[in-house]
Amino acid sequence: MNTEPQYDNEGSLIQAEDSQPKSNVARSSEKVPVALEHALIRTLAMLQQHNLASVDDCNQVAASVRSKWGEGKGSDPVNCLARLRAGGGDMLDASVEMISAKMGRSLPFAPIRIPFAGRLIPPSGLYEKHPDIALLCKLMLVPIAYAEDLDVICIASINPYFAEALSLSITEIVEQQTGLKPIVGIVRLDFVSWAKMCEKHFRQGVNE
Repeated sequence: MNTEPQYDNEGSLIQAEDSQPKSNVARSSEKVPVALEHALIRTLAMLQQHNLASVDDCNQVAASVRSKWGEGKGSDPVNCLARLRAGGGDMLDASVEMISAKMGRSLPFAPIRIPFAGRLIPPSGLYEKHPDIALLCKLMLVPIAYAEDLDVICIASINPYFAEALSLSITEIVEQQTGLKPIVGIVRLDFVSWAKMCEKHFRQGVNE
């Protein structure tokens, strides 16, 4: 009997009819917001649906991401998958771009890739005033590229599905806190720009 996890088109885990499949992969720490787990599962489902990763690949990626989250560090499944495929060599940038671009095109509104985003200044004040948003950004490694108070926010990532999930979470948080619905935009990054932004915003290298 096949006991490997399967995902539907919405990214939800499909349970077996006779019993729930057991997994050797540790679940995320209770301190990790549930939105992250949902975003991870949906990303893994899309990677499989678009023939970018096998079930075994996704299990390895999920274990790596959840392990980092459990340590309070950020992690991204696109980066993990690219490293699984290309290692840390010269092909890493190209592997990330291939996965990121294909994932982006699968969304109704494909995010534009911005090559100069790595030079933007981190919104330290926003992170300090809103630690709940800062935590999500850090764990998902999705930096805020631009913010005009809380009215207009732009987030950036190599993972369009993480960015989309984070945009919804930020919108919900801001609405709860202020009663206003912000405009949250998404841009896509190349690997080098993303790595630089993560270092600036979260003081964490993407290789850690």
